[in-house]
Amino acid sequence: MRKAFWCAALMTILVCLQASGQQAPAARGGQRGAAPAGPPQPNPTGPLYQFKGEQYRVYNFPGTGESIPYRLFVPSRWTPGTKLPMLVTLRAGNTVDGPYRAGNDLVKVAEQRGFIVVTPMGYRGLSQPYYGSRYTIARPNPPAPAAGWTAQEDERAEQDVLYVMDLVAQEYNVDASRIYLHGQNPSASGALYLAAKYPDKFAAVVVSSGPIVFDSYPFANLKGKMALLVIHGDQDTTNPMEASQKMAEAAKAAGVDATYATVPGGTHLEAYLTYAPKLFEFLEKHKK
Repeated sequence: MRKAFWCAALMTILVCLQASGQQAPAARGGQRGAAPAGPPQPNPTGPLYQFKGEQYRVYNFPGTGESIPYRLFVPSRWTPGTKLPMLVTLRAGNTVDGPYRAGNDLVKVAEQRGFIVVTPMGYRGLSQPYYGSRYTIARPNPPAPAAGWTAQEDERAEQDVLYVMDLVAQEYNVDASRIYLHGQNPSASGALYLAAKYPDKFAAVVVSSGPIVFDSYPFANLKGKMALLVIHGDQDTTNPMEASQKMAEAAKAAGVDATYATVPGGTHLEAYLTYAPKLFEFLEKHKK
């Protein structure tokens, strides 16, 4: 009797949902909504479409339909007819839902300089966001790249960056000749990996407090394609500054347009924020 009652009740709910045009919830473990068939596209009817200022956005990941977040900042000077540069800064923590460190200095300077800034999650908010990279950070007892990630998650982390870049570039008419990439600590390894794999997409790459073991790194992929800025705070007690200096020297020796800068008073987490005005000055000098 009780079973028949609940079956009838469930059928009533489904009929009501169908009549109202809503979809019944997916079964546990099933697909969450309709998965996009191709790369994500801007949605002109979305509540934040071409919105300016700081934003927390989501899009549906192709093939799964999952809502994947990313952080976005669009300066007040932007207009639909304006082609602004874009800095893709990879996350260093476990989330993109919050302002950048050190009083949000990166966004403050981006507003002054007229830069769009975007931070992809890297598919999952797991620790050590290497974005597909297998280059180990050069320090004693470094963590294994992408520890705790499945092979599928790792692959999708890389794809997430490409999806978000293209999505923002389309929606905001980004200047394709002035797209830049930045990473700090493990995400610096990710930035170097993506720069070498997709050299035609970036005009420059910035690595802060994130020297890698570069013995097998293809610096030749960057040569003549993009500039490299390596920065390191002199108060960094996590990663050795000397390793960043050696990496920059190796890049120069390989013919890369590489610049190294020590950040006075710069800590491990905030050196690139302390250096933000000069970081953007560096980017402004380079375009495809």
